[in-house]
Amino acid sequence: MFIRLTRLDTSPIWLNAAFIVTVEPRKGGGSVVVPVGDGLDYDVRETPEAVLALLGDAPTPAILPIPTKDALTPTPEDVSPETDAQLVSEARQSAATAESSAEKSAPAEAPADEPKLAKRTRKASTTTTAKKPRATRKKKPALPLPPEDVDRLNRMRPKSLKKLQNTLQSQFKVEDVASAIEALAANGVFTLEQERVLWIEGK
Repeated sequence: MFIRLTRLDTSPIWLNAAFIVTVEPRKGGGSVVVPVGDGLDYDVRETPEAVLALLGDAPTPAILPIPTKDALTPTPEDVSPETDAQLVSEARQSAATAESSAEKSAPAEAPADEPKLAKRTRKASTTTTAKKPRATRKKKPALPLPPEDVDRLNRMRPKSLKKLQNTLQSQFKVEDVASAIEALAANGVFTLEQERVLWIEGK
């Protein structure tokens, strides 16, 4: 039920009687009415007694019970971690498998009565197959910026990958930003740690 009250500027206001929680006298006359929920106070011309009289005619709001239920999820039957015995058993099994693989991959020893020349030939062939091809050294890509621009970028030092991309694009007019970042990192200007840019001191 709503009650009709009058603001100080004589405009009418209707308030829900069920939500009025405070009525107090106002300096200069009238009342301050405080309903719950909207966080506002209303200055009205009616006296506290008049407001309370209007509220007395309002019916008491019905409070409906709210059904409750246990919202907790059931606990799984078995959430215990593996026992120490299981872990030890798995570790022993892994060690045995690794040892067996090592024995299979080890070169067979020459028989005791094998001639010396055959032994040398066998040893040479084993050494040749064991050598790994020498990896070709990867050449560093050329810097995408002149040295003075690299120094300027180093003074700016954007901390995140996103800021670095925006800086290269807006301040240095770099078209291929991804390749430029890769080249700068390869030349040791900074390192990347996920989305962070870690600048190398002295660069």
